[in-house]
Amino acid sequence: MPESAKIQFTPAQSAAITARGGSLLVSAAAGSGKTRVLVERVVGLITDPIHPVEADSLLIMTFTNAAAAKLRADITTRLAEEVRAHPGDIRLRRQQLLLQRAAIGTVDAFCLHFVQQHFAALDVPPDFTTAEEAELARIEQETLSAVLESAYTDADFRAFADLYDRGRTDNTAGNAVLELYHFSRALPHPAEVLQQFAAMWQQDTPPQDTPWGQNLLAISLQRTQGARALLQAAARTAAKDEAADFAYTAVLQEDADRVTWLCQVLEKGDWDRSVAALGEFDTAWRRAGRIKGGKDGNPCAFAASELRARAKKQIESLRTDFLLCTGEEYAADRRRAAPLVAALVRVTQQFADACFAAKCEEKLLDYADFEHLTLDLLLTPDNQRTPLCRTVSSHYSAVLVDEYQDTNALQDAIYFALARSEGDNLFFVGDIKQSIYRFRQADPQVFVDKQQRWQAYPQPAPQPASLALDANFRSAPGVIAGINYLFEVFFSQGLGGVAYGDGQRLVVGSKTTDYRGFCEVDVIDGAGAEGDAAAIAARIREMMAEGFVVRDKTGQRPCRYDDFCILLRGRGDFAVYEAALRTAGIPVFADTAADLLDEPHIRPFAALLRVIDNPAQDIPLAAVLLSPMFPYTADDLVTLRGACPEGSLYGAVLYGGQPRFAPFLETLAEFRRLARTLPVDALLEELLARTGYLAAVGALPEGARCREDLQSFCAWAASAGRTGLPGVIRAMDAARQNGGLTQNTGGQTRPGCVSIMTVHRSKGLEFPVVFVANTSHQFNQSDAIRPVLTHSRLGVGVMLRAGSTAKRYKTLPYAALAQAIRTETLSEEMRVLYVALTRAQDALIITIPLKKAASSLKTPALCAHAEATGPEAMQGMSSWAGWLLTAVLLHPSSDALWAYTGLLPHYLPTRIPLTIKVLPAPEAAPVPEPAPAPAPDEALLDTLRQSFAWRSPRAPLQKIPAKVSVSAVAHAARPVALERPAFLQKTGMTGAERGTAIHAFMQSVPFDDTAPDLDAEVQRQIDARLLDAGLADKLDLDRVRPFFESAVWRRIRHARAVLREEPFITALPAAQITPEAGECEAEVLVQGIADLVLVYDDHAEILDYKTDRSRDAAFYIKEYAAQLQLYRRAFAQRLAVPVTKLTIYSFTLGEEIDIPLQATQKNL
Repeated sequence: MPESAKIQFTPAQSAAITARGGSLLVSAAAGSGKTRVLVERVVGLITDPIHPVEADSLLIMTFTNAAAAKLRADITTRLAEEVRAHPGDIRLRRQQLLLQRAAIGTVDAFCLHFVQQHFAALDVPPDFTTAEEAELARIEQETLSAVLESAYTDADFRAFADLYDRGRTDNTAGNAVLELYHFSRALPHPAEVLQQFAAMWQQDTPPQDTPWGQNLLAISLQRTQGARALLQAAARTAAKDEAADFAYTAVLQEDADRVTWLCQVLEKGDWDRSVAALGEFDTAWRRAGRIKGGKDGNPCAFAASELRARAKKQIESLRTDFLLCTGEEYAADRRRAAPLVAALVRVTQQFADACFAAKCEEKLLDYADFEHLTLDLLLTPDNQRTPLCRTVSSHYSAVLVDEYQDTNALQDAIYFALARSEGDNLFFVGDIKQSIYRFRQADPQVFVDKQQRWQAYPQPAPQPASLALDANFRSAPGVIAGINYLFEVFFSQGLGGVAYGDGQRLVVGSKTTDYRGFCEVDVIDGAGAEGDAAAIAARIREMMAEGFVVRDKTGQRPCRYDDFCILLRGRGDFAVYEAALRTAGIPVFADTAADLLDEPHIRPFAALLRVIDNPAQDIPLAAVLLSPMFPYTADDLVTLRGACPEGSLYGAVLYGGQPRFAPFLETLAEFRRLARTLPVDALLEELLARTGYLAAVGALPEGARCREDLQSFCAWAASAGRTGLPGVIRAMDAARQNGGLTQNTGGQTRPGCVSIMTVHRSKGLEFPVVFVANTSHQFNQSDAIRPVLTHSRLGVGVMLRAGSTAKRYKTLPYAALAQAIRTETLSEEMRVLYVALTRAQDALIITIPLKKAASSLKTPALCAHAEATGPEAMQGMSSWAGWLLTAVLLHPSSDALWAYTGLLPHYLPTRIPLTIKVLPAPEAAPVPEPAPAPAPDEALLDTLRQSFAWRSPRAPLQKIPAKVSVSAVAHAARPVALERPAFLQKTGMTGAERGTAIHAFMQSVPFDDTAPDLDAEVQRQIDARLLDAGLADKLDLDRVRPFFESAVWRRIRHARAVLREEPFITALPAAQITPEAGECEAEVLVQGIADLVLVYDDHAEILDYKTDRSRDAAFYIKEYAAQLQLYRRAFAQRLAVPVTKLTIYSFTLGEEIDIPLQATQKNL
């Protein structure tokens, strides 16, 4: 008898296994045995007695290679059972062979193979390879720079960029292009999607007829209804006390009536009427009556007052976040922003095209490319099936997708294209409550849409149907009861994606109920992450000491350390929890992910690659010399630098005359020769063999892991180095810019150790005892406040400025996208919490560290008091703790928590067991007294003081360069000012470009008796190649003409000699260059170029051209007097005549400015 015959499937599981005739969506709750159901369905299709299918006609998709390998192994094992049960069935034996050819894998692997098969129908190189993340980042950055350079010729895109960066950088504009590009790539036909996003801003319709306005009106109604519920709860509370009733009830009822009226207005969906109605609330809040002794002393009055304040805050938020403008104001914003959004879309499409071309040029494609190319092969742009699609889809008898909740719209389109045209052979299995990969562009709405549209199973063929698997076989009844209680309070369709009711609520699947397990919530008063970690460590020691009983496959047994797992939202606090457990003597393994490029055992080898590529890099070269690969010490480098203190370190090694470094030079020369002749993978093997570095890292602590890391790095470098060693270097640089080269430090768990891991890392795992820790960690909602927002259904949202110097403000579309993204972010947080809690088998302990318990409990207590647990209330929470505390406070065991709030307790009528503890923060471990310091050796101290007190008499010269430029001396103290880039200048060029153009022109213009025809002179200089045509375009002749009508021009004509762009170099006393020289008698060489020197018989004049924008003559004197004085000293020595006049000619002012000689005399 097959092994499966011993398994008693639930009715829902049996239906999921045997259903035929139409597509099926299976909503499989945590621990419901979905993998087993999927395996049974596959084997059932192969062995179906009426319509059996061939094993290789099944297409089975999942989302990780590991899951695909396990699924294939499970199906193979299960099919072998059938073969053993029916040894004479030749067809079954054949299916075992066909199963090896079945397409069981990830969607990425399928699309890669599909593109490789059909590359001839695509405009891609036939020998393409899959790009690494670092390579993609490099290509994207290089392409973005080139695309932005040309994009700034577009006035609308310049205006878009100026909205955010105000001409300082192009970071925000560039990031917006990248974000929109990546976002659109998760959607089918991204070019059409981008055009739709731009078109949404072109539609001249009132707000209520746009998806943005409809979304904001719906949320506004929801929040207003929430405010009404708070006011009604406040009125009920006030009515319980005579004094509170007299002071508050009438006012609260009046408030509730007005809010009800606002709800009615919002329900009608008229935008301007809703905005006007909201405006009437400015003066509508009547003052409540007084309570004798104050409301704080009356619990009912206090609760009513706090609830009313929260309701008012919710109504007031409508004006700033939802109904933030009139229809007329929206129309004006839309007209102004529409061309900017269109420009952003244009540039994004240009970037997408250029990026794809750049990847093809390097014969690289990424997984998103494979998916889009696959869809292009299957569907036409108007979503009609291609002949290839009809051929391919006819081959598959069924398309089965695991983890369907993590699908995006692009992948979903591929699945439907691969299915029969009727769409009746699809099988999707997943759980919307476990959709936690939105950051990887998974779209839970794909699952939700089908769950809402497809009717409950059974449906007449070929109608699609949905089916729920709610029986949990993983967790003990006490754990399931606690999870259900918590999520029934705050998990909802509006915040989570589905109502937590029938079909979603967990049901105990195990028939044996002798082991109950438990769910516990520990509120730790006065604690942060450190206190939370210490409390968990203490609890683990306690449970180990008492021999807490857990279950395994053989029965029950005392717990071990590896039965415990601590789950955290992110990796940031791993070190805190790991340290606390180690301090308590508990073996622990933290599933961290390290940056390989920062690992101390990887850095020397990475430095060696850099030195082989370019040895003139001091830091990598020093790292290599001091590494175990070569026999040098820090003293050797000090000696080397002492013998050759100038120049690069490589120059010192080459020319320092140190024979000790000769073997290194020979080895490096050989390595560089190998790098020119060997592919990167062979080069790396040679380097490891010749240096013995792999053996060296193996001798380190945790040597096995270090060797594995080095081998992983070499594998990555070999992949990144398809174009040679320089490609590896570029890939390392790109990886560094994009957060490093992440490498998991090992498996997810380690025998005999408590595990610490993120919730995402724990998905698919289970542990007897789970601590969900640090639940007061704040949500990250930065996605909703980015400068430019994107959403699959709402398009693009941008902000605007009221004026050129005003602050940015939210437009109506931006506000709609911000609220939608915020809701989706919090929904994902809700689902992450669900995944965390459902990892527990026997004991679930949730810890809530609160630094200030009273203030942290205020909002949850108000919500609990009013039973305000819907999405509009839960969106006001900033952490898991807010949701959890709201539910915990509603439990009858929460008296200790209500004592912190000053409110009357309010409970739900429930008998579900939930252990609630309020714990003090663990006391900090005592810090041991430091050992007394030994008595100092006075003689040694004297010697050291004398040594350190000595100062070289030439010490001031250390800070003085031997040679400087005039401008460096004159402007040494001037602060750096960054110019606006050329594309944001009104004239389209920077001041530096204007100055360069004028100087270049003035250098070659003839100074004869008559003023030149400037237009003809420009052409002459271009023809004679004296002036670049590009500079000529930037030349402002209107600023140049006044020069030839000035007194300067007349003096030029009378001069005996005119020196233009005259270089000089002269020696000056160091004390005249910088006060740091003190009384040193050293000299410094000063070099520079004078724009114009006029030499007469008995004197000379120096003239400098300036194109600064300033119109203040004093500015030029202050900025340039020192510079011209240095010119004066240099030319006075050189010309042997006194320099009697220093002049600046300002092309901005159109006049000359005398630098008074007495103003600079002090510098002589």
